[in-house]
Amino acid sequence: MAIDYDRPRMPEVAVSASAALGGVASVFAWAACCVLPLALSVAGVSFAGAAVIAGARNWLTLLAAVILAAGWLLHWRRLRMCRKDGACRHPSRLAFWLLVIASLLIVLSMAWQPYIEPWVMPRLAAMR
Repeated sequence: MAIDYDRPRMPEVAVSASAALGGVASVFAWAACCVLPLALSVAGVSFAGAAVIAGARNWLTLLAAVILAAGWLLHWRRLRMCRKDGACRHPSRLAFWLLVIASLLIVLSMAWQPYIEPWVMPRLAAMR
């Protein structure tokens, strides 16, 4: 049976996709506090569940960061093993790019309250 070296490895891709999903959830939770309800009210829509999601933003960000760290650890370990043993498969490119996206989303969620929210809130309030 031939091994397909171009096919993504499921554990790496699954952890990377989970990290990216966690990053999206984290950014959404930080936006659910103030910016998202105000932006939706400008559009004439309400979002009653925002308070529940906003209350979970700290642990969602922490969970996403832990999953992201696990994803980067798996990626790094595979790279290290492949340097020692040239016969092993290299890490998945899909997993790598999912980890990059997840990293950017988690950095965005950590920068939300101190930098992004104070800049966006006055502009949204002025539109109302």
